[in-house]
Amino acid sequence: MAAAAEGIGPVLVGRSVELGAVGAFVDTVDAGTAGTLLITGDPGVGKTALVREACTRAAAEPCGKSVAVILTGTCLPLSSMTVPFLALRSAVRGIPAADGIPRPRFLDEVDAFSYVPVEFDAWLEELCAARPVILVIDDLHWADRSTLDVLMYVIAGPADRRLAVIATIRGGEVGDDHPLQRWLADVRRLPRIRQLTLGPLDRVATGEQIAAVLGAPPHQSLVEEVFTHTRGNSYLNKLVVSGLAPNARHLPSTLPADLKSAVLQSWRRLSRGSRELTQIVAAGGMPTRPRDLEDITGATEAEVKRMLREAVDEGILDLAAAGTYWFHHPMNAEVLEQGLTEDERQRRHSDFAGRLERLIAALPTPEVAMMVSVADHHFQAKHLIPAYKWALRAAGAVGAVGGVSEMLRLLRRAVALRSQLPNAAESTLDLLNRLRGVAAESGAIDTELDAVDALLDILDAEASPLEVTELLVRRMHLRFSTGRAFISVSDMHEAVRISSVQPQSWQHALALAELTHAELWQNGPDAAVHAERALVAATAAGNPRALSYALTANAMVAIIDKHASRGSAYALKALEASVQARDFWAFVHAALWEANAQETWASSLYANRMRQRREELIALGAPHVYIAKLSADEASALLAIGNWRECVQRLRVVLGSDPGPLADASARLTAARLAAWQGRHEEAAAHLARADELFAQTTDFLAFDFDAIRAEVLLAAGKPRSAYASAMAGATSAGTPPTMCEWLIPLAARALSDQIDRARDTGEDTAKLVESVDELVERFPSVIRDFGESTEHWERQIEALDRLYAAEVGRARRSADNGAQWLSAADACRAGMLAWEEAYACWRGAEALLTRGNHHRAQATSVLRRGLELSEELEAAPLVSNLTVLASSARITLDRVAEHAPEAGTIPGLTSREREILTHVIAGRTYGEIARTLVISEKTVSSHISNLLRKTGTSNRMDLARLATRRTN
Repeated sequence: MAAAAEGIGPVLVGRSVELGAVGAFVDTVDAGTAGTLLITGDPGVGKTALVREACTRAAAEPCGKSVAVILTGTCLPLSSMTVPFLALRSAVRGIPAADGIPRPRFLDEVDAFSYVPVEFDAWLEELCAARPVILVIDDLHWADRSTLDVLMYVIAGPADRRLAVIATIRGGEVGDDHPLQRWLADVRRLPRIRQLTLGPLDRVATGEQIAAVLGAPPHQSLVEEVFTHTRGNSYLNKLVVSGLAPNARHLPSTLPADLKSAVLQSWRRLSRGSRELTQIVAAGGMPTRPRDLEDITGATEAEVKRMLREAVDEGILDLAAAGTYWFHHPMNAEVLEQGLTEDERQRRHSDFAGRLERLIAALPTPEVAMMVSVADHHFQAKHLIPAYKWALRAAGAVGAVGGVSEMLRLLRRAVALRSQLPNAAESTLDLLNRLRGVAAESGAIDTELDAVDALLDILDAEASPLEVTELLVRRMHLRFSTGRAFISVSDMHEAVRISSVQPQSWQHALALAELTHAELWQNGPDAAVHAERALVAATAAGNPRALSYALTANAMVAIIDKHASRGSAYALKALEASVQARDFWAFVHAALWEANAQETWASSLYANRMRQRREELIALGAPHVYIAKLSADEASALLAIGNWRECVQRLRVVLGSDPGPLADASARLTAARLAAWQGRHEEAAAHLARADELFAQTTDFLAFDFDAIRAEVLLAAGKPRSAYASAMAGATSAGTPPTMCEWLIPLAARALSDQIDRARDTGEDTAKLVESVDELVERFPSVIRDFGESTEHWERQIEALDRLYAAEVGRARRSADNGAQWLSAADACRAGMLAWEEAYACWRGAEALLTRGNHHRAQATSVLRRGLELSEELEAAPLVSNLTVLASSARITLDRVAEHAPEAGTIPGLTSREREILTHVIAGRTYGEIARTLVISEKTVSSHISNLLRKTGTSNRMDLARLATRRTN
């Protein structure tokens, strides 16, 4: 495979380790030690982008006291001519004229070619004496002999000079007979040579790159498809998603033209016979032996091996130890196979199907991969009956060796083909049950839901009441897991009714347990009775699956009734039963309620419990969708207590494979909250939008924190009116309070206070907004409490949120003691481990104290420093900015305060001089400092500031600075 370029989009992602390695190498330049770094990797893997980023950082953070000279030259794949020293010429010509570096003329002197190595090395020596030098040669595999000679001489030069040589090499381009091989062998024997092999991106980094290209977080289904196609090749990642909408869930059926052109670039250099042969290999769909190709093509053994060797030399094919040939990058096969006409494609697949069937018939134990290939070839050749039969046979063979994902693919095909074969031996019912079982084992919840729906369409409730009951319960779980519907009371009533014909069955016990589950979310009065009946029936039936759900139902009842220890005991037993049943939905269900019995979700204890259960699921071999859900909940808890770096790591676990809609939505809500607090407003909104797309009727999903996080994101984006509506939607929703319900009322009060501040800034009447604050306090005297028995930590958080609520109300009413209210809230937040809220309270507290006069200055300075230190640790950029501006405006000298404050906002009606002076006011400059800077009198400064106060309706410089910076934000 070849690529025309190696850019990987606007942002370098997934390369922190490699970037650190290149950076460490570059750092040796400042120590006066020369060295060479050879970076190898497939085309498009990101070598050029990695070096470019490392050099950019080196230029931004100069070595020692000197700025490094960066010389970058690129070799080109010229075929009809050779330009001596091409890369060196481009490196020298790329030096900016402003640098004042003399350009060597000997590169352009034809009669001086034999002296170029010595002259170029001497020129570098002179440069290195003045400044560190980084010489980058990109695509060294295309270098001319003259350039290689110069580089050899330079690399073998003195060790005690500040020179770093970095060369990038495409591994696939350098075969055994390539001219560079001899040069590399000689260079590697020299001292101070380092090598770095750059591999493809992992799935998480692929998702991050797609987000950078599309401008929004991608759907995980799209990430999965891209990663499957490109295997993490950064250049192909960029090409394959080029032109897609940010909300695309899947790749188009045809590959983009640019992608095909890039993939086929090296292939087109092959001879005609080798091109045709590689297309046949592509149609084969698996590593192929030469003798198979002899039978299909009719060519001789020598001809086949010659053409295969040609493809290997060009980096198109790889020769495995087993003597088989396959493509160096799988996308080559896909593009070449698509390049066949329909008739050619069917003919080739028919040939391979026949060849493989004959081989299998002659083997005592056929290879599983061969059986799968036969099934695929018959399907592609449109051989209906053989495709169906081989799909089932191959599915059984794959399943026997644990290949559940491949088995799932084949069974889906068999189910689809079965509808066209009325005389097939297997019933549709049997096939759907088999498909459903494999889907459940692999965590393919969408496929499982489709199978369950299809089974419910076939089965009659009167004839098969227990089967239908179990399917109704599972459908409820799957609908919840895919975001299609919340836990349904009506469906569970139906399941209980249907199964009541056999009240001693485990299915009836299961239905009663999940009816309890559904009723508890809707405050159903009979939930406790149903839970007790479920446990009795499940125990009598002796079924571990029903027992697990019944125990969890009783745990829920106990926890809601404030009997946490009893609830914890039930949940632990439920976990044991779920392991025995290998029901991972039941395991996650029990794990969450066991953690709820221990502590509130926003705690380190809860996070640790999620980590423990996540590790148990991994040990049990559970599908990733369930592991991802616990990891997402762990991330949410870590973020709440301020441990945002570890939160990011847990989110990476979630996205390490397709997490399914449930964990995906949970992770996106947490990512949105983090991005909002850290000032990445567009990213926060994009994550929230993806969560909304994944889950319908988000307010109805009470187990999630859609409304609270939506309010936080909107507040961070400066949309308090919408934030208030979101917070109140959650606060007034029917049924059990949603997750993060304790935050809803403080957020509503904050939204109203922000609206009031804006109205006051623009001179609007605030009476109605203040009335809304009064109505809020009358309706909600304190924050909403979630259900469950209280703990010391939870009570501290409730107190902290109540104090935040009171402080926001005080801000809206302009209470005289608002500063003290905020300090009290900040202290309570610290006690409750609510780091983000503490930092916010410190900002508001310092702001309130400073507007009350200088007699609170010392206290304001102290809380400002506290908030700034915490905000910097959290990397909460908006809070850092607000606190920095506040310190500058109040002329509080802090080491952390930026030298230059933000420029004045867009206040209408100001002259250019007034805007200039306003910028100095924001920065906290005195009249004298402003006058000296602008070379005007202090009286003139005073006159301009008086005009600014009059035009803005502010009473002092502090209020003026606050108004200007609020408009900037």
